[in-house]
Amino acid sequence: MNQRPPPGIVAMPREVLHLLLDLPGEADMETLRAAGDAGGVALLEAFARWSSDGHADDLADLPVEDFRRRAAEFFQWCGWGDTSLSTRSDSVIEVGIGGCWETARKHSDQTGCHLTTGLLHGFFAALAGYELGVMELECAGLGSGGPCRFVIGTPEMVDSIYAGLNSGESYDEIVAGS
Repeated sequence: MNQRPPPGIVAMPREVLHLLLDLPGEADMETLRAAGDAGGVALLEAFARWSSDGHADDLADLPVEDFRRRAAEFFQWCGWGDTSLSTRSDSVIEVGIGGCWETARKHSDQTGCHLTTGLLHGFFAALAGYELGVMELECAGLGSGGPCRFVIGTPEMVDSIYAGLNSGESYDEIVAGS
């Protein structure tokens, strides 16, 4: 795989993490998500270049399991943390990030991993070629006791998960019924 640091927002955690760690929590939520979303295409392009070194030239040619493994390796290589990608059904992608870089933010009023949420949205929406929804299910920075967990699916599916969680259903029940 490519050993050069990726350009732009892909390398941002290494270059400007100290700035992000100083931002207040709630006040910057939408800004961080928008910044991440704006960098999603660059992230996907960097992944395609990184992944193509000695492998398939087109991400569309990758079997699903190979894509999940390579994407997880790439996010780890970018400094995100111990990353895993999985699917529980045909309608959602789940991303887990142990030791998530964004949980190191200093402010106790942190409300989640908003830049990572935006980056995942931009990356997967660009890959899919249509709008997707992304929601952080659990955040280690908020005391979840495990990795940060994200779910990616159609906006309707993510809205359904959000509504179900708010009405007291478990995530497993919601996804099993989709």
